[in-house]
Amino acid sequence: MPEKTYVILDLEWNGTYSRRIKGFINEIIEFGAVKVDESLNILDTYEALVRPQVGKKISGKIRTLTSITNEELEGGLQFMQVTSRFRKWMGGAILLTWGTSDILTLIENCRYFCGSQRIPFLETYIDLQAYCQQQLGAEPGKQMGLTTAAELLGISGDDFDHHRALGDSLLSLRCLQRVYNPERLAAMEQTADDEFYRRMTFKTMILCDLNSPLIRPGDMVFHCDGCGRPAQRVGDWQLKNKSYRAIFTCRSCHSSFYGRVQFKLKYEGLMVKKSVIPIRPESAAPPQEEKEEE
Repeated sequence: MPEKTYVILDLEWNGTYSRRIKGFINEIIEFGAVKVDESLNILDTYEALVRPQVGKKISGKIRTLTSITNEELEGGLQFMQVTSRFRKWMGGAILLTWGTSDILTLIENCRYFCGSQRIPFLETYIDLQAYCQQQLGAEPGKQMGLTTAAELLGISGDDFDHHRALGDSLLSLRCLQRVYNPERLAAMEQTADDEFYRRMTFKTMILCDLNSPLIRPGDMVFHCDGCGRPAQRVGDWQLKNKSYRAIFTCRSCHSSFYGRVQFKLKYEGLMVKKSVIPIRPESAAPPQEEKEEE
């Protein structure tokens, strides 16, 4: 079996308005990547500026963040030219990015400039952020920034050009090197098939309709935080900040609390988040923490 090669890619982009689609697009302005072998030795690097075709000038915020100037971008290649050259440079390597935002932005740009939702150089993908979080034992569901991960791993960021594509890809590699386990990394590989693109482009939404057939009766049941017995709802459900909340009372120990529930529809299915909020006397401070129901 031939040895695997990995490419860690990072992108910089500029949010700009497109008259063609009558909406905003994150237009990619820089590619930066590092190619490594199966032992994570660096084989090559790739760096390219992308000449904007939608937003002729980058925003002041992006210019300050990246130090990329409009004059530099004028010397760059168009998006389709850069992706074509990157595809040849990458070969059959497995692609890694820190989180899926770069993949979503690539899909957005491929759709806009190439008329295709497919990323031409993507065959196999690994979410490096998810892998590192798993190795670090981070709380599931919460996304960890690259800088935070580097700090937790004792990596100094002084040697890397932050908020530039190549610099961030090299920092991502350094994080991977600290937590590298070939078998566990291989288990994170995803084939870029139709299901992959459906999952990537699925828009997570919060359900705000209690009549939805996806909501089960048991999702609305709460238990007393004190004795663990089922509590009785004594008020109507109120929708606030995309969550439902109602007052519950325990007949056994006569305690009262707010039961809060939120329904988030993801590609994998409906995620139900329930929490219990103690009812404080009016003179007391508002609750600082919520205890989630199992």
